[in-house]
Amino acid sequence: MIGIFTGARIKELDRYTIEHEPISSVDLIERAAGMWVYEFERLYTQQRRVVVFAGPGNNGADALCAARILNDDGYSVEVFLFNVNGSLSPECNEYRKQLLNCSGVRMTEVVDQLTLPELSAQTVVVDGLFGVGLNRPLQGGFAKVVEFLNQSGSEIVSIDIPSGLFEEDNFGNNPNAIIRATHTLTFEYPKLSFLFSENADYVGTWKVLNIGLSVEGKQTIKTEYFLNTDFDISGIIRRRPRFAHKGCFGHALLIAGSRGKMGAACLAARACLRSGIGLLTAHIPACGE
Repeated sequence: MIGIFTGARIKELDRYTIEHEPISSVDLIERAAGMWVYEFERLYTQQRRVVVFAGPGNNGADALCAARILNDDGYSVEVFLFNVNGSLSPECNEYRKQLLNCSGVRMTEVVDQLTLPELSAQTVVVDGLFGVGLNRPLQGGFAKVVEFLNQSGSEIVSIDIPSGLFEEDNFGNNPNAIIRATHTLTFEYPKLSFLFSENADYVGTWKVLNIGLSVEGKQTIKTEYFLNTDFDISGIIRRRPRFAHKGCFGHALLIAGSRGKMGAACLAARACLRSGIGLLTAHIPACGE
């Protein structure tokens, strides 16, 4: 099973890894961004123009690091770094300095007004505005940027989580201020909100990237949420002999259905067959045939 960490426990797991590996927070971002870029490059070739939108926190630091690696790999990269409050996280500021000394990357630091770039269907947008720490709906300029990106026609690839989406309960969130990602490449484990159908349009196709967070930390830090994997299930499915037939696996009797209500009988019959029963007899009313 995969543990799903939420809230402060996400930061606790990062901190545990930094302290016990040990590894610096900047090097951990470097590792995560490297894995993210590897998957990005499997999706898009160097012929695609890449525009990166980075926020002031560590999600923005991931985005800036990814921008540098993509530039080194021959992609045409343009970066918009949002520093409207004049307060970047130490990691984000470190990668800002790196990009300023990186030839080939065009970086615009947004401190007040933003002239929005022209985007097209050939542009790939990297969403690194806000990560899992967000706890209130995006407003003002950031909400307008999100609306612009969603209407641009460009494919959007989010880093860790679509900006504006809460990691857990999105009741009360503003649906117009959440990135609608084409792909979400998330770190280490899926976020809880990915597993709810109402968020599918925001998350798009998602994939978990292993960035080497502490295994011991995952076992030490408690979580209430777990995701069963194919590996977990495969271990409890009984192996069937090569020459087995339906007579070897039991005969079930299903009594179900009434006039106008045969759907339940159909669903129950399919579920029974999926469970692995060898033979099923469905006892239904004549009106349901």
